[in-house]
Amino acid sequence: MEVQTVRKIALVVLIVALGVGFSFARNSNSGFGPDGLDELEKQKGQFKTTLIHPDADFAGYSKLCPKRVLLQFRGPGPAQDESTMGSLIKKKNSGPPIPEGEDLETFRRVISDAFASEMESCEIFELVNEAGPETLYVRVMIADIVTDIASKSGTSEKPFSAQGTIMFDLIDAETVIIQARFSEHSKSKKAKDPMMPPEAGAQWVNIWTWAEQAAADLHQELERMVNQG
Repeated sequence: MEVQTVRKIALVVLIVALGVGFSFARNSNSGFGPDGLDELEKQKGQFKTTLIHPDADFAGYSKLCPKRVLLQFRGPGPAQDESTMGSLIKKKNSGPPIPEGEDLETFRRVISDAFASEMESCEIFELVNEAGPETLYVRVMIADIVTDIASKSGTSEKPFSAQGTIMFDLIDAETVIIQARFSEHSKSKKAKDPMMPPEAGAQWVNIWTWAEQAAADLHQELERMVNQG
């Protein structure tokens, strides 16, 4: 296959994997990243990487507004930078087949629903569909994903597995300035007390549990930051 053709295929994979997404870019210098990213400072927290804006006051927020989940898969094709993720993450040049069509959308929906299910139990913040005063956008990104969905779908009853770097950005809805970024690489595990994902088959149970655990870590981190003032 010609190099130019391979590059075109890799670009299509990149676009399909990301979907439309949500861009917080405000000027040509910020690219696809939110404003204030360079001002974040490292702290110890629930996630391996915890970055907080020095002027952030999480007690001043009462609502969370989730945005469309962004996905980036490790798939076949040459290495490419992923601009939506910033300079921290790159596409790899090898990996298993990438899920497409209905499998891709179910994967995204299961992650979104697991996040919403966990965050609806948060007493400090209200989960909303539209931003307003005292609102934080929550952008969920999963990068460098490796999953067996494409190879197992329709051929096996065994639960799917996945791994990747899960990242949460908390962004002030009025100023569009990022207040925090949390990220950590993790793998799905066999669910000990499985909960069936809504409108998805039993094969998705480990993916649901994987996403729900990441959301639970975010829940705990939000409570910590609010209590610390």
